[in-house]
Amino acid sequence: MSDHTPWPLIAKYLAGECSPEEKLALEWWLEEYDNMLLFRKIEAAWKQEQAPDDSQEFNMESGFGLLHSRMAAEQDNAPESGFRTRLRYFKISSWAAAASVAFLIGLGYYLVNKHDTSKMASRIPLEQRTSGNKEVVNLTLPDGSKVWLNKNSKIAYPKAFDPDQREVFLEGEAFFDVVPNPEKPFIVKSDRVSTRVLGTSFDVRAYKGDETASVAVATGKVEVSKEIDKGEPIRITQLTPQQELVINTEKDETYIDIVSTFDIGAWRKEQLVFRNNTYAEVISKLEVHYGVKVNLTDGALSNCRVMASFNEGATLRDVLKLLSISNAFRYTVDGNQVTIRGGVCR
Repeated sequence: MSDHTPWPLIAKYLAGECSPEEKLALEWWLEEYDNMLLFRKIEAAWKQEQAPDDSQEFNMESGFGLLHSRMAAEQDNAPESGFRTRLRYFKISSWAAAASVAFLIGLGYYLVNKHDTSKMASRIPLEQRTSGNKEVVNLTLPDGSKVWLNKNSKIAYPKAFDPDQREVFLEGEAFFDVVPNPEKPFIVKSDRVSTRVLGTSFDVRAYKGDETASVAVATGKVEVSKEIDKGEPIRITQLTPQQELVINTEKDETYIDIVSTFDIGAWRKEQLVFRNNTYAEVISKLEVHYGVKVNLTDGALSNCRVMASFNEGATLRDVLKLLSISNAFRYTVDGNQVTIRGGVCR
């Protein structure tokens, strides 16, 4: 049997709270025969225990008292032969292990619920800022960090950050210039993606309905994780300046590009920048930026990728002309209606 029995992991498993990764870790531990025997004894004892009464407050002293009294009763009632003594030892040990797990879960349940109750009592409603389809919104967070919110985006944040972390929620795209604080990580939660930093400047793009999301770093370091339905986020990678992580949230695929610092968050200056975007994404940006409707007649072009940047004063016709040269398509502009025909990927 291992000298490093993972009691918290066993407790979470028996309580049905294991993430897929934690379950896998427990299965590795159970590959040892002695570990499996111990687990079966714990599991059997656990199933015999009555479910705790949620209406009663957990009491640590009474919990230990109950544990000790039951262990003493086991010892007093057992025969004294050498063979029986050996069996009694294993019985008491396994019962104690099960009781320890039960106690651990009970204590954790009590502490978590107590923490959540106090947190709910002191929780401050989240502030929300939303940008329209024609403006970039600037704002300052409670810690002094600066945020530029791109068009058609939304951010939510507390009036005062928690003592142990700074957490905001983003839908759309935003550029962050975060005040450094090694003791208080800054976390951006977006659609199935979590971005964690201590102090840096970076861009997060996660529009609802888009096939891809991205995180690009201008300065400092950023840790990116993907959110899962249950359990802790799974770390994907750490990014350094001029690196951009592109995440296909539908196919669960990722890749890293090298990008110019100048291009990261360039939309703050009303510049159009495409960093390996598909034409479907390019068209979406053009429609928002110029207030037009773009009709792509050849669906094959929608998956072609574009690397291009345009100055602040670039007109719609300037952009279409350059893109048409790169991908050999024809286009017409009729008022606010744009039609693109043909085209090839290069």
